[in-house]
Amino acid sequence: MVAVQNLLSSAFKFRDGQVYLAKSTQALPIRWSRTLPDGAMPSTITVKLAASGRWSVSLLVDIEIEKLPRTDNQIGIDLGITSLLALSTGEKIANPKGFKAKYRKLGKAQKALSRKQKGSNNRYKARLKVAKVHQEITDARKDNLHKLTTRLVRENLRHRRRKLSCEEYDREPQTRSSYK
Repeated sequence: MVAVQNLLSSAFKFRDGQVYLAKSTQALPIRWSRTLPDGAMPSTITVKLAASGRWSVSLLVDIEIEKLPRTDNQIGIDLGITSLLALSTGEKIANPKGFKAKYRKLGKAQKALSRKQKGSNNRYKARLKVAKVHQEITDARKDNLHKLTTRLVRENLRHRRRKLSCEEYDREPQTRSSYK
């Protein structure tokens, strides 16, 4: 469920750094991920409900973004097989840890869900548990990638991209008879 509201005519109000629901005198209890810049007023508020039952509020503000200091560092990035990334500096970035446990937890929750009778309240609770584990995995992946990409961009503002062509993948397609 997504509700995008323009603040001129919306069900949400923004006053004194707080978000208010229409006809409500109390501000919504929000855990802010970051503070708004001084003097910034949101032009749009987006409210989302995830399948895991988590609400999120997104505020659109118009501000001037500070440019990062210029650097002449260049870096080449290769997607790895044994590691997540291999950098031209020789650094290898390992795959994130801890996902085996999360996938085991997901499998256990999905197995419990499959044993619940359709339409029952216990199935609803089990479905919510599966959605929460999925959300946990998604959050961990996004967090890891955001931290990694932010670090790479801050350290090296110049990026080059090249297209690799592999001859072994350019073989002629096999005919239908060769699959038998």
